[in-house]
Amino acid sequence: MSPISDKAPPWVEVVMVGPIQAAEAWADYIYSMSGQGVIIEEVADHPEITRVKGYLGFTAELAAQRAGLEEFFAALKQQWPDQVMELGFSDLEPVDWSENWKRYFKPRRVTWHLIVTPPWEPVEPGPNQQVLIIDPGQAFGTGQHESTLLCLRRLERLRRHGRLGSSMLDVGCGTGILALAAVLMGVGRATAIDIDPLAVAATEHNAALNGLSDQVRALKQPVEQLSEEFSLVTANLTAKDLCHLAPALAPRLAPGGELVASGLLVEQVDQVRQAFEAQGLALLERDTMSGWAMLVLG
Repeated sequence: MSPISDKAPPWVEVVMVGPIQAAEAWADYIYSMSGQGVIIEEVADHPEITRVKGYLGFTAELAAQRAGLEEFFAALKQQWPDQVMELGFSDLEPVDWSENWKRYFKPRRVTWHLIVTPPWEPVEPGPNQQVLIIDPGQAFGTGQHESTLLCLRRLERLRRHGRLGSSMLDVGCGTGILALAAVLMGVGRATAIDIDPLAVAATEHNAALNGLSDQVRALKQPVEQLSEEFSLVTANLTAKDLCHLAPALAPRLAPGGELVASGLLVEQVDQVRQAFEAQGLALLERDTMSGWAMLVLG
């Protein structure tokens, strides 16, 4: 992509202020659009309000990206009509904002026994703790978002009960965090797929960082092209994608296995559940966090 003008500022900062549920949906949306880091901040004296900062490159796609963000913001305002919500755009001085966000990615204990950390923040694990190194690159998945946390905590519950199984498929793998965590917890082998080559490269890189390259296979491949069955399937996607892929995801689950679907809002649970029930799967469990939901099906 080439810049619009040699004199144009290289980055545009997009700031959205709103209730936490809307802010999280917004953070996912702008991240998927820009591929750049997103900063989520609390608003002083207003614990119910969150500020999200994202960054757009000053490219030929900027006008279309801005229009898309404004349209999505308008849709969010309709969902929360009584809440304070604001959206602003501003040009920035030349700074490497694609790297600046890294100071906000710190080591975090995402389950009782698992710590996720970036490679630039070494951490010493405590007793019975494991460390998973994640370098996000331009892919989604650092273990910070609720939809990912719900999946990671489900993996730990499966490990605690000895039900992780021997094989795992992660659809829409992003950084590979779920596949890598599953192998670290005891799954014998994992296949991580994504249609984004940047995600596949990030997964391969993170597998190497953690010494798990022999157990994690990353593929740029749609789930429809797979024929193998897996004892565990994870799909941290959007509600729309989950519903669309349900006919392809359900056959990938081996008898007695679990399909963990995340990335949907609480109000979208019924439509996603119905999509999988139409494929012969039953809802085994659901969990929620800050307006986000995870479904366990089998």
